[in-house]
Amino acid sequence: MIGSVPRPNQAFWTLSALWAGWLWGHEAVEPFKVALRRRRYDWAWNATALSSAFSHLFDLLPLNTPFFGLLPEAEPSFLTSTLTAASSSGFDLHSMALRTEHDPIQLVWRRGEHLRREVNEPDVEDVRAAISEHLAERGEPASYLHIHATGLVSLIESHSLAKRDQEFDETLRLVQALIQSALEADPRFIHYSTGESVDTGMWGSNHVEGYRESLADRLEVAVVTFLQKNPNSIYLEVEDDIYPRFPGLLTPSKAMIYAVLSSYAVRENGTWMLRAEDLASMRRSELNQVGSMIEALGDRLGYSTRKQDRIFLWQEDGQTVYAFYVLASALMGRALSETRFPAEQTLLVLPGGRASLAAYKAQRNPSLAERLKEVRMMKYRLLRTLLEVPVLTRESFGKQIASDPLEKSKLQMILF
Repeated sequence: MIGSVPRPNQAFWTLSALWAGWLWGHEAVEPFKVALRRRRYDWAWNATALSSAFSHLFDLLPLNTPFFGLLPEAEPSFLTSTLTAASSSGFDLHSMALRTEHDPIQLVWRRGEHLRREVNEPDVEDVRAAISEHLAERGEPASYLHIHATGLVSLIESHSLAKRDQEFDETLRLVQALIQSALEADPRFIHYSTGESVDTGMWGSNHVEGYRESLADRLEVAVVTFLQKNPNSIYLEVEDDIYPRFPGLLTPSKAMIYAVLSSYAVRENGTWMLRAEDLASMRRSELNQVGSMIEALGDRLGYSTRKQDRIFLWQEDGQTVYAFYVLASALMGRALSETRFPAEQTLLVLPGGRASLAAYKAQRNPSLAERLKEVRMMKYRLLRTLLEVPVLTRESFGKQIASDPLEKSKLQMILF
C-alpha cells in the first residue's frame, strides 16, 4: 500500500468530495456532504478523518501488509495527528525517515492484528530518555520536529500514544504537553532559540558522556571515503551509499551532502571526483609543509616549536604560548575534543577549501558555533602569506590571525 497523507486543507477535502460525487454518484457520496459544509479543519478533525480512512483500509489488507506513506509539509501537529490515527486504527509503525521540515516524512506501517494491545499510561521519563538517546546518537542539536518525532516513536513503542475512547483533540493536547514537559523540566536539555516557544529553534543536550562525533562530521568522513573508492560518481550514487548508513531520524539533508561535496570535490559532466589537492597523498604532503611553516614562523617570532601528536606547540621558557591543531578536514568537533589547551591559546589550522564547510557546520550547529567563538582559526594560505611578510612581530601575528575569518557558507539558504 502506498499513499500520501493529506493535511487538513479545506480546498483539498472539498475537491475530494466533489470528485467522489462525480465518480461514484449521488447516493454513494452522501456521507461526503459534511466536507462541503465544513469550513474549519483543525488537527483533531484531521486525525478523526484519517482514522476513518485507516480503519477502512485495515479491513481490506491482510496481516503484516506494509503501508508506505508520505507526509508532505511536515510539522509536529501533522505528524502527531497522523501517527495517532494510524496507531488507533491498528497499524504498527515499522520505520520513519525524516530529513528536514522542508522534505516529506517517509513512514512505513504494517497492518497489525485485530486484537488490540493493552494501552499503557505515558511516562514522561521514557520520552525524556528517548530524546536524550537521540541527541547523544546525533552528537549535535536537533530541530524540534526531530525531537517531537523521537517522543512520538517512544510513545508508540511503549503502547501509550493514545487511550481507548479518548477524543483526538485531547490526545493531541496531552502528547504536546508531555513532550514539552520532558524538555522544559530537565536541565540537561538546552534550547537554542530566540523565542520562548518549545517548538522553535533547536534542542541540544549537555549530558553526553564522552566525545560523540557529530552527524555532520560522520557524514563528511562517509562522503569522502566513498569518493576515494568510487571516483566519477553521480550524486544519486553518493546518496545510495550514504542514506543506509544514516537511517531514520539521522537522515542527512541534501544541503549537508552538497556542502561536503563542494568542499572536497569538483563536478564534471554530471559526476563528482575529489580535487587533486584532496587526494590522500597530496594532503599528507601538504600537512608536512604546514608543520614546517608553523615551525619556521615560530623561529622568526622567537618561539621554540614542539610537536605533540597532531598539535604543534609554540613555547617560551617551557610554557606553551600557542597550540596549533592542524587539520586536513573540517572535523572541528573532534579537534576541539582532542585539544587540552586553553581556548585563548588554541588555533585550528585548516585548508582554505574547508572554510566554507566549517562555516556551514557552525551555522547549523549552535553548540559548535558557541565553542568556536572561544578559539581562533586560520587557513593554510595565511601561514604562507605570513612567511612572506618581511617584518612580522608577535603583536602583528595576533592581528593577522583575526584578519582572515571563515567564509560564510554559500549553502546557508538551503537550511539544515
